Amino acid sequence: MKRLNYKVILADLDGTINRGSILLPGVSEIYDELSLRGLQWFFLSNNASVLDVDLFEKIRGWGFSITHRQVVNSASVLTDHIRRHVPGIRLMVVGQQRLAEACINAGALISSDPKLTDAVVVALDRNFTYQKMKMAHKAIQYGARFWATNLDATYPDEENFSPGAGSIVASIAEAAGFAPERVFGKPSPNMAEIVLDRTGVEPSECLVVGDRIDTDMMFARNSNMDCALVLSGATTREILKESSFTPDYVLDDITFLKDLFR
Repeated sequence: MKRLNYKVILADLDGTINRGSILLPGVSEIYDELSLRGLQWFFLSNNASVLDVDLFEKIRGWGFSITHRQVVNSASVLTDHIRRHVPGIRLMVVGQQRLAEACINAGALISSDPKLTDAVVVALDRNFTYQKMKMAHKAIQYGARFWATNLDATYPDEENFSPGAGSIVASIAEAAGFAPERVFGKPSPNMAEIVLDRTGVEPSECLVVGDRIDTDMMFARNSNMDCALVLSGATTREILKESSFTPDYVLDDITFLKDLFR
């Protein structure tokens, strides 16, 4: 057993904390228990169909005592990048209206003309159509950069799983003939950099908890952080056995964190 010197827990949401609108059993209790022991929690999500402030309100609605700064999602990373590095960029958004509005507020100009588009960003879009795919593909052909908020093929809902942003990204990538040049969400370490900046801790003092090997666990590795895989979402023991990845910890669900900190 590793010596546990963690100060911050970076917890995934869908499949780890909740399924859709439903909070998983025992999550509030483990949050309160570890918070009382002095651990800081951050909630991370690849979901860019909503903003960090929307997720913040959702988590508060479950009874968690948190601040806005404890929530980071792939939309946060995208808008931070626009604000810091490419204000005025002409952006074609394949995604929900909330994401487009956030990009505008960060300084982007929304483009619908493939010839006048600097970058195409693809996210979960519940109104995705062939015409949207065609316009995005044309913009990329004209030289627009190809970005994605995340590559999750599915996400857990109240019943089972639904298609995620990655399924939409894949359709455009197939037409373009190449993958996105930039991915803002996990497994990119972008969210970790935001957390480290807000807390001042070292990566070795952070524990990532999530249900996906290809995003959450690889995010931890890419960020030089330890990781705990929970089996309450996308990954089963059978999937884990077939994987070459070895998490630092494997837990049936996030409530078993209490066993690590005894």
